[in-house]
Formats: sequence, structure tokens, C-alpha cells
Amino acid sequence: MFCCSKKKRVSPLPTLINETFLGWSSEELTCGTCRQHFTLNENQLNAICGGCNQFLHCGIAGKCIGPNCNYRIGREISRQSWCKRCVPKTVIINLLDMGEGKDCLCQECLDDPETPASYKKKI
Repeated sequence: MFCCSKKKRVSPLPTLINETFLGWSSEELTCGTCRQHFTLNENQLNAICGGCNQFLHCGIAGKCIGPNCNYRIGREISRQSWCKRCVPKTVIINLLDMGEGKDCLCQECLDDPETPASYKKKI
């Protein structure tokens, strides 16, 4: 039977989550392009490459516009980011305007017949 005078047990979970995040956010990461070290607290992490899985704060080719690199988070559709080393150098879109917030095309999407031909133009 439940008694009103008993104290409620408080879960330590929120405290553990906060302590874990604070410890993890101060871990040192290395940029896969320039090898510079930084932490998540410094807000320098811009992307994680879909090819080499390296953390990136520079050397970003863009977000792949192909069908294999789209994924849904909740109601939003997101696209996988890629570094300059991991995208094919023969495709015009990967050579012209590269950088954070720009478009690129990975090899898997380049080979996919469902990718529009206008994205596959080569030099």
C-alpha cells in the first residue's frame, strides 16, 4: 500500500547524463583534414565525413545530393557530409564550389542510376 509520508525516490539518471555529457564534450577531437585538435566545447566540429568517418572542421566538400546519402531525422531530411579527399575528383560539382553548406556527390551516388544525370557531369 502507498503511504503519503514516504519520500519519493529521485532517479540519478539526469545527473548521470549531465556529468557524462560534460565529460564527453571536453574530450579532444582531431580534424581529419588538418589534424588540428579541438573539443566539442569549442564549437569547431562542422561535419563527420561519410567516407572516412573523420571529424571535420575544415576540408569539407559539402553535403551529398545523391539518393543514398539522404536520411530522415524526425520530420527533417538531412544529407551526409563528405570531406574533399573522399569525393570523386572527376565530377564537376565536386570541383567547383566546395565547402560547408555546399553540394557534392559521393562515389556511391555517382554510380547509382537513380541520381539525376545533371549531377553526374564530368570534366
